[in-house]
Amino acid sequence: RASIFMSRYFVLNSTSATYFLFMIRSLLTCLLLGVCSIAHPAMAQQGQSHEMVKGVVWEVPGDYRTAASDLIEMRSVGIEAVRTGLIFDRGLLELADSLDLVLYREIPFFGLSARSVQDSVVVVDSLVQQLLVTGKGLRSAGPIGLARYSDTTVPSLCPSLREWTSQIRAAGGTSYYITDFIEKDACSDEVDFVLLDALDEKSPSVFVTRWREAHASPVGLARIGTHVVSDELFGTRIEGSPEYQARFLENALTELKDVLPTYVFVHRWKDARLGLSPEAGDAVTAMPPDPYHRQYGLYSAGEEPRPALYVVRGFFMGTQTVFAFEGGEPAEQPLNWFTLVGWILLSMVAVMYAASPRFRSMIPRYFFSHGFYRNAVREAREVLPLTSTAILTITGLSIGMIATSVLTNLRLSKVALHLFTLLDESSRTALIPLLDAPFVLTVLTGSAALLSMAIWMGLWMAVSGRRTTLYPSQALMLAVWPRWQVLFILPLAMTFEAVGFIPLWVTAAMGLVWVVAAYWSTLRTTFDMSKVAKIAPGASAVIWFFNPLILGTLGVLVWMLFRRDEIAFVWHLISRS
Repeated sequence: RASIFMSRYFVLNSTSATYFLFMIRSLLTCLLLGVCSIAHPAMAQQGQSHEMVKGVVWEVPGDYRTAASDLIEMRSVGIEAVRTGLIFDRGLLELADSLDLVLYREIPFFGLSARSVQDSVVVVDSLVQQLLVTGKGLRSAGPIGLARYSDTTVPSLCPSLREWTSQIRAAGGTSYYITDFIEKDACSDEVDFVLLDALDEKSPSVFVTRWREAHASPVGLARIGTHVVSDELFGTRIEGSPEYQARFLENALTELKDVLPTYVFVHRWKDARLGLSPEAGDAVTAMPPDPYHRQYGLYSAGEEPRPALYVVRGFFMGTQTVFAFEGGEPAEQPLNWFTLVGWILLSMVAVMYAASPRFRSMIPRYFFSHGFYRNAVREAREVLPLTSTAILTITGLSIGMIATSVLTNLRLSKVALHLFTLLDESSRTALIPLLDAPFVLTVLTGSAALLSMAIWMGLWMAVSGRRTTLYPSQALMLAVWPRWQVLFILPLAMTFEAVGFIPLWVTAAMGLVWVVAAYWSTLRTTFDMSKVAKIAPGASAVIWFFNPLILGTLGVLVWMLFRRDEIAFVWHLISRS
């Protein structure tokens, strides 16, 4: 009995000691977790969440004093990180270091194909080494952006990114790139994190969600926000007003609280001064230019703060997330000239159909008895010169309206913005005013279509004069009637313009149908001309080749041949982004 009692005594005491040690260890663990949660709130959530790095896009001003003022103001509104270009001014980095700001410095290459990046390896190597030397020992010398909107879907780009990242990591830094590709991105494992562009996107969280479903690497947003058309506009109901910009940012930042991207950068701190090339001492900035000169700044170019600044300060400092902005008066709906002109053109066709029996009789011949139609034109019995002239005018204006609808709706697409970077400055300067004036663009494209048609018809008449005389009224009818497709595409364009916002793929599909119809009409005209004027097939093929549309297509193909890498990049933007 004594032995049993002693054994039970020792067991009970050992159990009590174990329980006592367990309680002590649990208490210490709770105290440690409590201290850590106070110091780092993210740890209190046991890794379920993280702090979002809050930043802004900034182009270094032309003088140190203005740059210093900007950095001090940024820190006062809760900004922690700044996306900018190359900075070799150590004094500027030291100032940012004293303000506890981190500068994300980026290599000044924009929208490069994979081969172009590989051709720039030596230059990038040199720039990376200069950035590492300049920022040595400074916390403000933050991550280095290795590529901006380049073709990261091509695996051949990844080894270069890997090599540069290894050099940066060896110096204790981190690297990233900005891309337009999400699911098809192939190089995210070669850098420390990736930034996506969500500029002018009302739901930027979709980009973050899509990325996390496809990749495991950290992700952030390189740009969020929307532009201001004019500071004279007022109210959240007016798109393009400062208040609309503020509400847009409020909604975007509220939505991002649910997905918490690792990084988010508001675009941008201050409007760019047009015509200036900013340089600050040894600072080199090469922020990608906006081809349409849109203004996104929290400050205007005249140093005036916009309401969006207070939204950013409230969210970034955690003091305010709900804001009151006046709605203002609803925007006045301007006269929809597109729909008005479209209905006038269609009404003219209807009037001609109702008032001209000869016109009504030729329509079934053209579509159902095309041989009889050609015979009537050959014998000049039913050439309808006045009607054909009216149809020519209607067709030209319709082509201009369709082209304007397609170009203006696609102008802000990623593909269009990238193609703009491939043009020289003079070409961009000439195109932008036209895209901003749709009516002028309609008249010019319609006139160009009519002029090219007239030149081509003159060529047919000159060649046919040796065998069979081809009168202008006959050539006009053979040239105009095969363009009947535009009268069916025009109502689609009118509908899309009346609706307002339509998906880009719908606009692109309409443009593709229009282009295919244009090629088909040239073939139809060539076949009819060769039959009516009795021109040999070989000669007809040569004349078809000299059609301005065909010559223009050939010129584009030659241009594409010399820009194969860039065109491959454009195709990837269409099919993979």
